Amino acid sequence: MRPVLVTGGTGFLGSHLVDLLVEKGHDVVVMDNGSRSSLERCPAGVRLIEGDVRSPEAWLAVEEAVGPCGLIHHLGAINGTARFDREAIDVIDVAVNGALQAIDAARRWGARLVMASSPEAYGEAPDRNHNDQRSTFTPPKEHLRHSYGASKYLVEVMAQAAAQQGLDVRIARPCNAYGPRASGGQNGQVVAMMLERAADGRALAVHGDGRQTRSFTWVGDVVDGLERLGRMDEAVDGSGPLAGLAFNFASSVETSIADLAVQISALTGAAVSEGQPGHPGDPRRRRPEVDTVKQRLGWEASTPLEDGLQRTWRALQDER
Repeated sequence: MRPVLVTGGTGFLGSHLVDLLVEKGHDVVVMDNGSRSSLERCPAGVRLIEGDVRSPEAWLAVEEAVGPCGLIHHLGAINGTARFDREAIDVIDVAVNGALQAIDAARRWGARLVMASSPEAYGEAPDRNHNDQRSTFTPPKEHLRHSYGASKYLVEVMAQAAAQQGLDVRIARPCNAYGPRASGGQNGQVVAMMLERAADGRALAVHGDGRQTRSFTWVGDVVDGLERLGRMDEAVDGSGPLAGLAFNFASSVETSIADLAVQISALTGAAVSEGQPGHPGDPRRRRPEVDTVKQRLGWEASTPLEDGLQRTWRALQDER
């Protein structure tokens, strides 16, 4: 069994996926530049290649260290909603050129490629629950948030083109994953930001009217889906190979930001501050279609939000 490469493998999703792959007995190698996480998060026994996903030299360093990998989980990206508008050019550069390097390496190694995308690839889609594949993007003159979503759309275009040329590439869209190790702070993910504020004795900030919704998905459920997508040759329903298919790894439960704040307030005792300024282009609804992933991968999110929040809160307290 050839090694498995995880780009962004010391980040939030990447580090949890690495732990699962190691637990399952894989020889794992991580590529990360440490720009968003500590490289010390890489577990003992996992080879770390410190490098940028855009750099051909970093991919060659992987090959020189462990030989051709048999599976690539490409998760490396610039994330954090606040950064999409502020660092638009870098966001696009990392997404597009990192994906090109991943596709090139997969071709060279004869590897299977799991390409991480995002529900942001749908754009704003204000009136839909993402039951189809159409995307809606606001003109960039209004805001630059879609630097991330539009670049992920292009990543999916490249993945589909590579699949048509015979590469075994699959697309994964983790949807509002939360759990231990997620980044808080001004560039972080909303659950992590709220819990961090609670731990610091600050009020939970709710942007706008708080009625915008998300499908918060426990990180353990998400990485289970990613592992399945990388491991399985064909769909469990008999529909055939998985190459060229895209899957939303999302909870089927739609939760408003206001309701999230209420739950975290009840858990932590923190006050809630409503009506705070939000991010431009913030989608009003997000509940991706999950029938396909259930039918073809046999996957569904099984961890209730209440349980996941309690586990994340305990982990944050243990760290402090």
